[in-house]
Amino acid sequence: MKQVAIIGSGPAGCFLAEILALKLPDVQIDLYERLPHPFGLAVSGVAPDHLHTRKVTEQLQRTLDRDQVKLICNTELGRDIHYDELKARYHRVILATGANEDRQLGIPGEKLTGIYGSGAFTRWYNQHPEAANLRPHLGERVGIIGNGNVALDIARMLAKTPAEHQQSDLSDAVRNHLAQSPVREIHILGRRGPADASFTLPELTELGALAQANVQVSREALESIDRQALPPSQQKVLNQLQQYAETPVNQQASIQIHFHFYSTPVAAQGHTQLEALSIRDSRSQHSWTLPLDTLVTAIGYRTPAIDGVPYDEIAGRFAHQNGKIEPGVYCTGWCQRGPQGVIPTNRSEAMQLARQLIREWEQTDAD
Repeated sequence: MKQVAIIGSGPAGCFLAEILALKLPDVQIDLYERLPHPFGLAVSGVAPDHLHTRKVTEQLQRTLDRDQVKLICNTELGRDIHYDELKARYHRVILATGANEDRQLGIPGEKLTGIYGSGAFTRWYNQHPEAANLRPHLGERVGIIGNGNVALDIARMLAKTPAEHQQSDLSDAVRNHLAQSPVREIHILGRRGPADASFTLPELTELGALAQANVQVSREALESIDRQALPPSQQKVLNQLQQYAETPVNQQASIQIHFHFYSTPVAAQGHTQLEALSIRDSRSQHSWTLPLDTLVTAIGYRTPAIDGVPYDEIAGRFAHQNGKIEPGVYCTGWCQRGPQGVIPTNRSEAMQLARQLIREWEQTDAD
């Protein structure tokens, strides 16, 4: 019987467990999860109004229901079980711990009250147990640093009306907190230009369909971009931004959503509470100040280091070669490639790793 430990029960870990269970009848898989519940970012990372995407948990549950797979919750590697112990107990150890540590801006003032990492902020509205005590300060003017879908998710959650949130999977506490927030302006800031944004079209388009929000994009930011040189998906994103730029501003909208490109944060201003953000235009190098009450940084995540596991400090993930950390130890998902890609990306990566593991076992059996 081949004994396999997978650390992390999110999509990356569950997809790998599913493939190995299907391909190897003589395998026993122990799936370790540090939280009281499984599924990782499929629960705590998917926006609570994207209920269709969250349905992937039904598929992941079928994996956990397999006789060859055992889920062990409330067990954290490095705290409850040690790395050397795992290596001694199992034939193979696969780390699928994700990347849940917010990257820092590295600017003065980022510890002021009212500034949150997107990981912490999304855990709050997704009812993550580690955010149970968080009650974010939401003022009239909210800034979001980042040009990816996480930034759009946060903007959308803040801009929706209570009626729109009826279709969201929110706790009563979060629902009430959002309903009582005085948000009037949302500023989405990107350090680079619109051609470099990593938005996907559906998420970007959703902003334009919100009941009480108006989206503003500067036409100037969209000038001099060679769209034909870009992939079709990015051309569609730019076309949507262009549509926002050409749509007359609806001054009657309760919430104005502003996109600011080429905007590099320089310093957060305030005594104890955030009051403003100093920004430098990356083209002209001119600086300007944006008054803010709340700031969420959606600039990426790092994989927390684990005692004994080789780690790449610069990349913020485990050190590996094509997924192999050391003999018998592998990684998959965000802790392998960094915080990029969508849920299906984990499936294709899990398939590659499963093939590698099966080849190794076949070679060992042949020898």
